[in-house]
Amino acid sequence: MRGSTGFGGTYATLDDRKKQLDSVRDLVDILAYFEEDGRVDADYAALMGGSYGGYMVNAVLATYPEAFIVGVSLFGVADWVTALEVASPALKASDQIEYGDIEQAEWKAFYTENSPIRQADNIRVPVLFSHGVMDPRIDIAETEVMVKTLRKNCIEAPFIRIPDEGHGWWKLSNQLFYNRRQAEFLLEQWGGGKIRG
Repeated sequence: MRGSTGFGGTYATLDDRKKQLDSVRDLVDILAYFEEDGRVDADYAALMGGSYGGYMVNAVLATYPEAFIVGVSLFGVADWVTALEVASPALKASDQIEYGDIEQAEWKAFYTENSPIRQADNIRVPVLFSHGVMDPRIDIAETEVMVKTLRKNCIEAPFIRIPDEGHGWWKLSNQLFYNRRQAEFLLEQWGGGKIRG
């Protein structure tokens, strides 16, 4: 997927600024490619990611609601305007290169229009959301809005709030708790049952 590291500097910048929407499309194209060559059964395809990956889950499911059957969004960006405005000074410096200056009207308008939080009504598949209450990078309120929007539309949207974590799960007990819940959710979506033990 364009924007990934490890493939050279040019490749890593292919999703910068307005090209970000191209990387959202990449996930749908990747799924179609793998389905065509037989490696993936798209009838069971789930999309999962955390932080920026959580944004990708939110964005793909909102923009291409027929592509995947289920999503798992961990502490994902839902509102780029908020995320870019509240970033630390160190992050803001690098964010301006990758995302543009959110203080400028052009970029504020772009991210207002293209943030998943304003497109959540389009999501039509179950999504497991999770967020650390103490997250300093992405406000948990963004995830709460996503959850409320899906539930309002009668879309299954379980929400795991982890009170003693920030941007990710660092405590082993929380990792074990979360991973079990995630596995149960995916098994249910794929027609399985609860994990035993």
